[in-house]
Amino acid sequence: MDSMLIDETMDTTATESPARDNPVPDPTTLAQRERRALADLLLQVGPEAPTMCEGWMTYDLVAHLWTRETEPAAMLGAMGGPFAGLADARRERAKQQHAYEELVELVRSGPRPGSPLRRFDQSANTLEFLVHHEDVRRGADLSVPAREMSYQDDQDIVGRLGVPAQLRLGRRGVQTVLVDQESGHVVRVGQGAVVTVTGPPTELALYVFGRRAHVDVHGPVAPDGPDD
Repeated sequence: MDSMLIDETMDTTATESPARDNPVPDPTTLAQRERRALADLLLQVGPEAPTMCEGWMTYDLVAHLWTRETEPAAMLGAMGGPFAGLADARRERAKQQHAYEELVELVRSGPRPGSPLRRFDQSANTLEFLVHHEDVRRGADLSVPAREMSYQDDQDIVGRLGVPAQLRLGRRGVQTVLVDQESGHVVRVGQGAVVTVTGPPTELALYVFGRRAHVDVHGPVAPDGPDD
């Protein structure tokens, strides 16, 4: 879901390059904490719980997460386009080959050594696991309140919204202005009449990724979310 922002800096010291290529993700990052919390919640609710992903139950969601991290074509398909059908097929195959609990633990353990997602864990996975955690936490219950996040986590989230907002909201024919209600941080994408979307960073992320969110939307033209 989140676009990968890849740092091409490489360590040319031969004795250190294997560790550089296959680092162990920092367990204290938001990406890793959201991964663990999502895995715990998936085990708690079981394979048939509803999610905010239209048409997906929790078994579908965890199969998506696993294929996204193991099959490059599935990652491309998760963004739609010509590979979407392939991603659907790989997700269904994962469900046939692995029990739900097994898939959850595979996702909890993260990408295998050698995967670029290990090296770029925060860029690739912070918003991915944040949004999918909320997909399961809220499920079909629109009354579930927003989570309170730390100031550091909020800043991490809002600082990552620019690229996905441009990709998902930049061609709607309006200028979308995302406003963090706590810090006042602003992200602007698109052109045209101004639509202002105000809320906490997690809710802004949910809005950007097309989910129902606790945000205030104001403007002469106010689409509910991305035009996917």
